[in-house]
Amino acid sequence: MTYDLLSVYPAKLLEYTLAIGYLLLFIPFWRYVQGGKRVAAEVPVRAPARIPARPAYAGWFQVPAGVHLHPGHTWARLEPDGLVAVGADDFAHRLVGPARVELPRLGDKVAQGEPALALVQADRRVPMLAPVDGTVVAVNAAAGERAEGTEDPYGAGWLFKVKPPRLAANLRQLLSGAPAHRLLDEASERLALRMSPELGRVLQDGGTPVHGIAQELSGDDWDGFARTFFLT
Repeated sequence: MTYDLLSVYPAKLLEYTLAIGYLLLFIPFWRYVQGGKRVAAEVPVRAPARIPARPAYAGWFQVPAGVHLHPGHTWARLEPDGLVAVGADDFAHRLVGPARVELPRLGDKVAQGEPALALVQADRRVPMLAPVDGTVVAVNAAAGERAEGTEDPYGAGWLFKVKPPRLAANLRQLLSGAPAHRLLDEASERLALRMSPELGRVLQDGGTPVHGIAQELSGDDWDGFARTFFLT
């Protein structure tokens, strides 16, 4: 069998042409790939957003679950028997310090946002507002007789109890949970702007805020200072 040698050349020429064509196409593709990598490498990597540091004063004062705060720093809590317990919050307790409480009498009617009790030290008297409407059906005699009667402001230091006629409407005007904590932190910030470095270290050392902060900050005018926080 004989081969036509001349027919081989066109086939080889076609093969070489295809190889050169593939090479010519590969070169720009390779440049494109490498150029994309360089662009990606040149894009700066953004650092993750920094979470703002929690202020040192946050958490100075506490409020437990189930307690509803009035902006004037009194609180209300629905009891299992349907009555509402009322007291002064942790902020008020620390701001004024040990104080006897002037309580309403049994049968008195109190109104939300109106003066209903007062913290008393010697001849100084600081009114506080009722957090809810109601008729007074019980009072904490210990809080009215001695300054130590309010040492546990959300527990044994409750002040009086009322039978509420419109509790749902009253609760809509009060704060609980996260909003209640924000109220206390905002009050703490106002204190932080006025405190001395020495008092600041006391409050920021992780311990419990000292009693009588108002007296430390305002001296003989402490009762007027307290009234600004109690909205009276």
